[in-house]
Amino acid sequence: MEQTIQTKQIKKQITKFGFYGFFKDLRFFDPVLLIFLYSFGLSAFQIGLLYSIREIIIYIFEIPSGVFADLYGKKNELMICFIFYIMSFLMFAFGSTFWMFAIAMILFGLGEAFRSGTHKAMIMQYLDINHLSNEKSKTYGKTRSFSMIGSMVSSIFTIYLVIAIPDLKFLFIFAVIPYVIDLILIASYPKVLNDRKNIKFKWKQFAIENKNSVTYAFKDSRIRNLLMISSTYSAVFKILKDFIQLILISIPLAYLYFSQYGADDQVKIYSAIMYAFIFLISAFSTRYAYLLLKFANHRKLIALTWVLTGLSALLIGIFSQEIIIVFIGFILIYIFLNVRKPLIVELFGDYADKDKRASVLSIDSQLTSILIVIFAPLIGLLSDHTSYGFMFIVVGISMVIIYLMSFIFNKNTNTKAVV
Repeated sequence: MEQTIQTKQIKKQITKFGFYGFFKDLRFFDPVLLIFLYSFGLSAFQIGLLYSIREIIIYIFEIPSGVFADLYGKKNELMICFIFYIMSFLMFAFGSTFWMFAIAMILFGLGEAFRSGTHKAMIMQYLDINHLSNEKSKTYGKTRSFSMIGSMVSSIFTIYLVIAIPDLKFLFIFAVIPYVIDLILIASYPKVLNDRKNIKFKWKQFAIENKNSVTYAFKDSRIRNLLMISSTYSAVFKILKDFIQLILISIPLAYLYFSQYGADDQVKIYSAIMYAFIFLISAFSTRYAYLLLKFANHRKLIALTWVLTGLSALLIGIFSQEIIIVFIGFILIYIFLNVRKPLIVELFGDYADKDKRASVLSIDSQLTSILIVIFAPLIGLLSDHTSYGFMFIVVGISMVIIYLMSFIFNKNTNTKAVV
């Protein structure tokens, strides 16, 4: 009887983890964020700069936020991050200039820095407490599928909002509601998941723990290599997934099938539909990614998703004026991400010490931020002076070349793949 009650409690908490992701991904503005910024006259280079500003903030606060979570409570940190998010959404809603959007990006970056890695660490901690450590990939895939469903619902609702309320600023205002719900949900998590080690905040100890976390992560060759693998891919994906919106703007109107609406509304609607379909497929791919381990190990699958993502980007670039092919290529990129993500998280959980997981995952996000800071403005500049399609071609070819070089190097040195 007691075991049955415990099993129900575990299922209930895992479901809560899933609903956290569902509400977190109800960002109604996501399918049209770049279109929104573009409507204020911002160039692709300026949009790239805004992304760099966001990533610089993440870079600065990423490791400190992970250490904060490990020392002073994961629940406490997550609740702080959602306050930053809500402030960011409101700034976007009432902003109209580059600098106002820059402030919004700073607040968004703080939310990302305080969130990234923390919830994953809480999931792994909960599984360890309940002796389910071997279920990491399966459980994370299941909870992440909730996020994908949330993103799909968000995209569908965005279509309605774009038609009913043409002013895109209201998408940011509506996004505040699910984030308030997530605040309440996090507060209901078991106290043990807060895992607070210190009552008082001490700057000296905080600085020492930051230094120790970085040293720990880069001293272990397995964690160091995994960090480079994960952050490089994440940076490429984050840049490509948003710049796809600008490709939609450049596609001839004849390829868009909502003639009863104006040109601007057609682009917004089509973007939202594409995202909705993508997230539906992603929900299944992330939930069942662990089944692929029957056919290949983690590293082989991770390497394969890298080169396949590059080929998909190349496909989008070459056929950037063909909406159906762009659509298919974008779906494939999301599928590869969601197959790859649970596998990466499981490896982090296996390699890192239990009390260092949040910090290591935060370092992963920090490295991703460094790469985005460097490449987002450059990709934006390349797009401004050539075309969005050509930019995707360059990125795709680069990924394929890196994979081939890595394959040749690892074959000659008889080492494991690192891409």
